[in-house]
Amino acid sequence: MNKVRVALIGLGGWGSSSSLPAIEEAGNLELVTWFDANPDVVASYREQISVEPAASYEEVLNRSDVDGVLLVVPNHLHAPLAIQAAKKQKHIWVEKPIANYVAEADAMIQAAGENGVVLSVGHSLRRNAVLRTAKKLVSDGKIGDLVAMEGHQSHRGGWSLTPEMWRSYSDKCPGGPMNVLGIHQIDTMHYIMGPSSEVTGIMTKKYRDYEAVEITSIIIRFQNNLLGTIMSTYVSPAKTFVSIYGTTGWLECDLTRGKLTCYDIESRPEEIEVTGVNPLVEEFREFGECILTGKRPETGGPEARAAVAVLEAAVESAKTGKAVPVTQGGATHESL
Repeated sequence: MNKVRVALIGLGGWGSSSSLPAIEEAGNLELVTWFDANPDVVASYREQISVEPAASYEEVLNRSDVDGVLLVVPNHLHAPLAIQAAKKQKHIWVEKPIANYVAEADAMIQAAGENGVVLSVGHSLRRNAVLRTAKKLVSDGKIGDLVAMEGHQSHRGGWSLTPEMWRSYSDKCPGGPMNVLGIHQIDTMHYIMGPSSEVTGIMTKKYRDYEAVEITSIIIRFQNNLLGTIMSTYVSPAKTFVSIYGTTGWLECDLTRGKLTCYDIESRPEEIEVTGVNPLVEEFREFGECILTGKRPETGGPEARAAVAVLEAAVESAKTGKAVPVTQGGATHESL
């Protein structure tokens, strides 16, 4: 098998605009069918996609020519759809977060393991060229020993939420923007700082009348006793930013503009050149390689579980007003 035959599940939003070209560019994937639960979405793409849509998700899973599924669906559907796929021996790529809760993530990891299928999760921010370069600079000692990180990821999507949208509800999207946007930052901090141990969260709302929170902030204590802070909102202009502080310098990662600046011990700036690939294409290509060669995904079940464990602790902390320990569990990608 030279190519992995996949089905794209969910074409609303970026499911079509980003996923379809990324599947083709990955080089080792072949789209054989697709499905969306919204008939209007199916009608709008039927003439644009060369392969026929399936009539149901069950039809996709029952097809012998489908090796894996790409799940670009609402967060509360990740766990049930992924577990269904695993039980049918279909490999799984699922958009971040892996699920809304640790228990769901554990069930997905267990189902994938029991059925011998790949479970890869779309934590794409760490694959951005700016952060790949920043990670190498940190590893090379460019800013001395690590001290702390700051992350910000926001956009104005909250202004367009309606009661029909799943992001409007706390049970379907606990943590609001921290679930949808800030989860990228959580994974990135694990990538650079290592495992987390404790979280304090504050989550509030002010401008819209939907149920979910819209302004969120968390503080993470890592197992090495360093700190990270993340701000994420649904109601401010788009910004994706990471700052990494060391004992002899710091890195300013402007992901919105694709710029990386290193400041030395005297805070003198140095612009750092960055080059890289499309993160989604890299993820899809890696998914294919994992199926074809048996390699493990960079962000598989354990890594994604670690991120949602922080999210779950942050939501609990926001309710109780107390710091909450991060639920540990599972081996990391590096130790497997």
